[in-house]
Amino acid sequence: MKKNYLLIAFSLFLLAACSPDREKQIAAIEKHESELSMLDVSVDEEKAQEMIGLYRQFVSDFPDDSLAPVYLMRVADISITLGETEQAVNVLDSIINIYPGFEDVPFCLFQKGYAYEASEQFDQARQCYQEFVDEYPDHYMAADTRKMLPYIGLSPEEMFEAIMNNATDQNLTMK
Repeated sequence: MKKNYLLIAFSLFLLAACSPDREKQIAAIEKHESELSMLDVSVDEEKAQEMIGLYRQFVSDFPDDSLAPVYLMRVADISITLGETEQAVNVLDSIINIYPGFEDVPFCLFQKGYAYEASEQFDQARQCYQEFVDEYPDHYMAADTRKMLPYIGLSPEEMFEAIMNNATDQNLTMK
């Protein structure tokens, strides 16, 4: 019987020694975040990849933690800044599928559209934005997103012309 207690105590010790320390990981992430701005991310890819690694390690160690989808959103943000659209979209899809109750799921769908738009994949961007307004019509960003849909992918000149043509069609020209 004494052997069982020793075995259990030793197992708990090993588990505690080997298990990731949530607070230490959060502290490391916060330290790196304070040293790295989004401007640095676009300039220093090594630091950006290090942050992505810290975020991913936390999510791997604590997948059910409330910070997991938050950190994944940060991975997506950094990925977009680095021009890694496919990685950003995959991460955002993961959040949507794994954390459907996460309060920022609607924004994840919008962010997918932004990732595609930033990489000039305008058809995919339109599709994501349309899905966003269809699924979340009452979201505070839906009305503005609906208004910008026709202008996705247009140059500033084309956008101005389209807006002016629309104003003329609606008899809203300046007098």
